[in-house]
Amino acid sequence: MDRETAEEIKRHVTEGLRELRTEMEQFGTGLRTEIQEVRRHSDVVAESLRGEIRLVAEGVAGLDQKFTMEFVKVREEIGEVKTLLQVSYGDLGRRVQALEGRHPSD
Repeated sequence: MDRETAEEIKRHVTEGLRELRTEMEQFGTGLRTEIQEVRRHSDVVAESLRGEIRLVAEGVAGLDQKFTMEFVKVREEIGEVKTLLQVSYGDLGRRVQALEGRHPSD
């Protein structure tokens, strides 16, 4: 290979490397830009989700309070029914004893 051909090959390789470097730099710049855009979008989505999660948490807390109040009411009503049943059964017991001719003191 003569010197001229070697120089021409060297020039082509050098030029090819320079073009490759330029393309790699452009690719890197584009990639960094894309990553920044994705990061910004992710931040927006994450903030939106935080707001929605806050709303759900507030709703759950409200339901918890409502269910607690309803549970207390139901327990009170059960207590009232239990008291009424005890009175009714006591009265029925006395009536049965009276019908059988027995007295509670027997």
